Amino acid sequence: MSSLPSDTLPANHRNATNVLLNTLAELETIFAPLFATPSSLSETLAKLDIEKRCQLELMIGYAINTLAFINLKTNGTAPNTHPVMHELKRIKQYTEKLRHVTQGNKPNMEVDKQAAERFIKGALAANLTAERNAEEETAQEEEKEEGSSSAPTPSSTSHTRKRGMDPFQGAETSKSSSKSSESRKKKSKSDK
Repeated sequence: MSSLPSDTLPANHRNATNVLLNTLAELETIFAPLFATPSSLSETLAKLDIEKRCQLELMIGYAINTLAFINLKTNGTAPNTHPVMHELKRIKQYTEKLRHVTQGNKPNMEVDKQAAERFIKGALAANLTAERNAEEETAQEEEKEEGSSSAPTPSSTSHTRKRGMDPFQGAETSKSSSKSSESRKKKSKSDK
């Protein structure tokens, strides 16, 4: 490793530069086997499975574009407007895609309460409708059987009503019965 003259840079810049030079030397030793011959990279990639191949290609692309970014920065060029930033963002997106594919999406284990309520209400309404339809059919069958055994009278046909169609059926009788029970309780209290 070549060292810089101590009088050209301040101490904090000199330390950062030495760290960068050491890192570049390590990077060079890592990539040396891949670029030793023109076919060594393709041979290495052929030996790897798809996931490892993608990881290696992304790492090489990221390393090269990061080196270009560092080069621009050290030469005083603003890298934010340079196309290398677009490439770094693109590599980051591909890295996220690869991570998404390899790790997969963890299913959301939370229950959507509103959707569950809608499903339950819909199922209950469908069951209630089916029950009402079944009751109507049985009532119609019973009426047919009664009609075949005896002739219908005008009074019996006028009182015939489909069951389950009136949602308020029995509401008045229950209110009046509850009112009458309340009035009985009041009378019994006043009698005492």
